[in-house]
Amino acid sequence: MRSLAVGLVLGAAGPVLGLSPLDTFYPPNLNDTSYISNASIGTYGGIYKAPTNGPTGGNPYGTYDYCSMPHPRSQEYKMPGPIANGSVKADLVYLEYLQRHQRRSPYNLLPGGEVSLFLTNQAYECDNVRPYLYAGANSNSGIQPMPMYAQTYQDPTNPFLPVVNGTCQYPQITIGGVQDGYQHGKDLYKVYGKKLGLIPKKPNDRVWFRSSESALTQGSAGAVLRGVWPDYEGALPLHQMVSSVDTVNEGYSCSAISSTLSALQSTAEWKEHLSVTSDLRSKLGSMLGATSSSWQNTFDHFCDNFQARLCNGYELPCSVSNSSACVTMEMAEEAFRAGDWEWNYYWRANPYVTKYIQVVEGLFIGEIVAHLQAVLDGSSTLDYSHTFVHDGDIGPILGALGINVLRWPAMASNVAFEVWKTHGKGSAGYYARVLYSGQPVQSIHGTLDWIHLSDLIAILKVYVPADIKSLCG
Repeated sequence: MRSLAVGLVLGAAGPVLGLSPLDTFYPPNLNDTSYISNASIGTYGGIYKAPTNGPTGGNPYGTYDYCSMPHPRSQEYKMPGPIANGSVKADLVYLEYLQRHQRRSPYNLLPGGEVSLFLTNQAYECDNVRPYLYAGANSNSGIQPMPMYAQTYQDPTNPFLPVVNGTCQYPQITIGGVQDGYQHGKDLYKVYGKKLGLIPKKPNDRVWFRSSESALTQGSAGAVLRGVWPDYEGALPLHQMVSSVDTVNEGYSCSAISSTLSALQSTAEWKEHLSVTSDLRSKLGSMLGATSSSWQNTFDHFCDNFQARLCNGYELPCSVSNSSACVTMEMAEEAFRAGDWEWNYYWRANPYVTKYIQVVEGLFIGEIVAHLQAVLDGSSTLDYSHTFVHDGDIGPILGALGINVLRWPAMASNVAFEVWKTHGKGSAGYYARVLYSGQPVQSIHGTLDWIHLSDLIAILKVYVPADIKSLCG
């Protein structure tokens, strides 16, 4: 029985679907384009609005919240079923934690400029965030750099004007994103440090941190890890691969990525979703000057622009030439439903999904498998690994896990691979649990609350390519 009513939250009243927080992650009709066209479901319980300052969090806890997805918190954290009911005794021995960066300014600025109903040229302000930029020698050299941070400005002598006023780069972590990240880290330590005793009181050689080459993921790492260790005074290595061969964020060159994407975007299902949304895309395109193929072929750009506005305390945009022509909440809701449909199609529903996951994320999934296998073999040198990545990394990993349906992996969406070692009567064994945004993943393999670690490895191995170079052509 659904126990808790969740309204459709966009800052305006909407119909109540009677959804529990967990329901908001798993729309049952997301595989059908009727999900996009059915205006009565609004955002299917999802939250898409936040103030400029954070930290934010969905209310009630556990609700799909695009601005700041839920994560493990001590107040709601539940032990795996067999441990909770006393049938087994076990200790947490390894945590592989992946997360998307925190909320930010948009990647995609409107071609005609950024205008809202209330401000003729709505500025994104980032003076309250300091993106630090400096390099120093290691501690043995005695040379310590001057801490420097980027400060965006406009000079009156420059004849070229940006498409939006303000002091942000695009994209850039916003103040709310920094505050969300700090709270995220504090909550993680309360669960995996204080409660379960895995994360150490200060960093040691059994912790490992990694990010993509993006300033977004690096900035998020600084905020989150400060929340984990608020009193630590040293520096920490945040590992990155050379960007041209990075196994996250589509770093390496692989022609099969674009060819597989073209194939799935040529299917009847993809074309049907374009047909269903043709009126909306036409209205948004003419209103906002966004008529190029990059804006019209998918909902990525429209959703990104609207999400960034709403999640940082701004309003939806209006036409530059007609201030009375503005994007409505109903238009934004339909765009968000279309974005959800597209992400579910990319990583769960298209006929080429196995190959697409392999070429986009297979190498990184292989790294996760190697970490898990090392724990199983008793050779692991790590207790806690934390990787800061992007929605384009979280999506295929959830697809590989067989999540029942997939809404767009939102800001700070996270996947926690927990490995537990049983003890007591009988031989010890390794079991795994996989949490998505704080709750066990609901998947085609069942609820991933307590499975043999070897079975989890087998699920993921399907998506690890045997020869990525041949697969990429």
